[in-house]
Amino acid sequence: MKFEVTNGNTFLFLSFLGSIAAYNFVKYSNFSKLHHKRLTRSIKGIRILTYSSLVFFMYFAFKVPSKTLLYMFPFIILTILYIVPVFPNKNNLRSLAGVKIFIIAVVWTGITVVVPVIFAEASMNFDFMIEAIQRFLFIIVIMLPFEIRDLEYDSSALETIPQTIGITRTKVFGSILLVVFLLLTAIKKVLSPVEILSTILVTTISLLFLWGTEREQSKYYCSFWVESVPIMWLVILVVLTHLFS
Repeated sequence: MKFEVTNGNTFLFLSFLGSIAAYNFVKYSNFSKLHHKRLTRSIKGIRILTYSSLVFFMYFAFKVPSKTLLYMFPFIILTILYIVPVFPNKNNLRSLAGVKIFIIAVVWTGITVVVPVIFAEASMNFDFMIEAIQRFLFIIVIMLPFEIRDLEYDSSALETIPQTIGITRTKVFGSILLVVFLLLTAIKKVLSPVEILSTILVTTISLLFLWGTEREQSKYYCSFWVESVPIMWLVILVVLTHLFS
């Protein structure tokens, strides 16, 4: 929508199915391996969903240009290295101090900005660069509530941002990133009312969720509400595009 790409349905299916498979691989692979003899019905369902998504992902992979897959490959490798212990002392990327949140931001930016533009053969111009930077900053900010939530579970060796600078400074840090995220919109060469308003609204929503995050929080605060911020962003774009069309 941001780059007016109209031929992206195949890529949407590819990235959607790949995201399901990748997310479940990262989140449930260790649990599934350790409890394979007594898997709950839910985990069995997740495995079926994951394998099915992977099969259909492969199907759509044959329908996109090889150049698209070539640019997607580094982000697939990063996802695998995020969970598979291939480094010394059986470490993976997730266990390396201070890098977890940035690896996630890089992968999200690649799959939601870089690879779609490559697939559409659109111009990797100045606005594209700004959009990629903005997406990277947005993902870091939206991850901070999860890092605050997981303070009591994460090993101190991870050196997450809240572990390093505390909860309040983490919120200030995220707020600064959101200000930069918002201000970067102003330097885009192609700027519309939809772009301006949608960025202001998603910045405000993200800021409210960031400062509303506490170490003790409801079960669905992050797992549902913060997770849904990108969906809210999409709804905002759809509504504003309709209003200004």
